[in-house]
Amino acid sequence: EILLDFSLTERNLFNNYAVLKVDPSRADALILSHGHRDHYGALPDLARLAHGKLRPGLTLYAGGEDTFCHRVVVTQVGTVDGGQLDRGALEAQGLSVVLSKDSTVIAGHAFTSGQIPRLTDFERPPAAARLEAGPMGSACSITHFGATKVEAKPGELVSDTFQGEHATVYHVKDRGLVVITSCGHAGVINSVHQARKASGVSKVHAIVGGFHLAPAPDEIVARTVEAFKAIDPDYIIPMHCTGFNTIVAVHHAMPKKLVMPSTGTRVIFGA
Repeated sequence: EILLDFSLTERNLFNNYAVLKVDPSRADALILSHGHRDHYGALPDLARLAHGKLRPGLTLYAGGEDTFCHRVVVTQVGTVDGGQLDRGALEAQGLSVVLSKDSTVIAGHAFTSGQIPRLTDFERPPAAARLEAGPMGSACSITHFGATKVEAKPGELVSDTFQGEHATVYHVKDRGLVVITSCGHAGVINSVHQARKASGVSKVHAIVGGFHLAPAPDEIVARTVEAFKAIDPDYIIPMHCTGFNTIVAVHHAMPKKLVMPSTGTRVIFGA
């Protein structure tokens, strides 16, 4: 079993585990999609409360060092602190942290996309997102902020390109890829392209997760939907930060492919 992302609060995470009868002690691996608090918030609680119950040396796969950077959101009315995940504290609780910058097989049946190249010209990370630069050699040094060299002093804020965000992917026999984007800051279409490249499999069975298009201009939504049509997955299952406008657009363009989930929905993909 693989656990992917860990809610905002301990209450939410463990309530959902209980309702869905998920036993964390049975987990073979953990995956964290990126370093936003609504995805990692309860991970320290899981590591602490389940210490001694989780498999010894259980591995947490993250996509890059910037997962552990201090993040903020800069708005017209002020700066919102996005928090920072403490890698050392997780390791102190017995987790083994692995950075899967390249595509990595997880627990023998899933794989991560690896870091996601930005190929489309219409998918861009949120303009308000920032990282706090750290000293050279640290997890948050500017060397980890993307392919373009960034000049910044420790403590300064730089644009967050979500360099370390990765998707989780399954290859379902005779069906194709199931691509789970989690939040999709790197672009849902970019994520699918990278999953195809990493696996060598072109057929996409399902695109699942948050597509980070809430809100997004109509032009961006339209181009995303056109790209979905070109990919031609069997199913599109939008969640989280996808946005109502995008869901409506997918429904209009591909009504038979749209599956609307809710909290607690269980989806089984089988060969």
